[in-house]
Amino acid sequence: MDGKVQTISEIRGRITELLKAGWPAEEAAALASAIIGEYTGMGRAAQMAFGERVPEAGAAARIENAVARAAAGEPLQYILGYTEFCGHRIEVAPGVLIPRPETEEMTMMIISENSGFTGTVTDICTGSGCMAIAMAMAFPRATVAATELSGAALEMARRNISSNGAAVTLIKSDILNDDPLQIPLSSIIVSNPPYITMREKAMMHRNVLDHEPHEALFVPDDNPLLYYRAMAAVAETRLLPGGTLWLEVNENLAGETAALLSPKSYSEVRIIRDIRGKERFIKAEKYG
Repeated sequence: MDGKVQTISEIRGRITELLKAGWPAEEAAALASAIIGEYTGMGRAAQMAFGERVPEAGAAARIENAVARAAAGEPLQYILGYTEFCGHRIEVAPGVLIPRPETEEMTMMIISENSGFTGTVTDICTGSGCMAIAMAMAFPRATVAATELSGAALEMARRNISSNGAAVTLIKSDILNDDPLQIPLSSIIVSNPPYITMREKAMMHRNVLDHEPHEALFVPDDNPLLYYRAMAAVAETRLLPGGTLWLEVNENLAGETAALLSPKSYSEVRIIRDIRGKERFIKAEKYG
């Protein structure tokens, strides 16, 4: 942006054009509105209705800084320092995976199917803590635990748990190597572990590849289900009879992932499509 005083409409138009170099037009416009809204308090409708207004100098400077970061490919959630997840404000920063809409969709399924839940739920590979926090707030009489290995993610999860006033017990744990007995006996186990194969990198946007933690995203091409094998082993001993295992999975490997769950242990193993029709979730009900 130059030194000329600009209205909200002018700023919005310039940001949108700048961001079109890296995003589709509709997404660029949404990003522009979100950035302006964050620093002016004006929602998208207000920006359209009162586009002739001029933001105060401090807001204009913050908008300019945010736009420069967005144009360089940094995710908006990192720029703003937070995202919304199931109605809760979740802080995010480089080194911690940004919660995805698919993860929110699965969390809402769990919440809607377990109204009044009072048992124990464990979120494995919790990252920012978003799923554990949402379930702790939805199930105030439940016991909620969350495991994570990354130090950066654990610290962010602690902050999010505190800021949301959620009752969640954090456990530092490596699901691939640590003793499964670290995991509480649970009636619900949920996880969104790394599941994107290295060969799928080429299809991903640069704002993900350049900024988000690869260890939270990618798995080897020759062993793409390593986290799910570990999850299946944990669920064998730590998921209580009659309990439910929920997994977010690679849409291209849903059938193979479901096959890891023994029919001797589960009365039903379902592959569930997400809102876009992709085979994204697995729900497995353990024999009671």
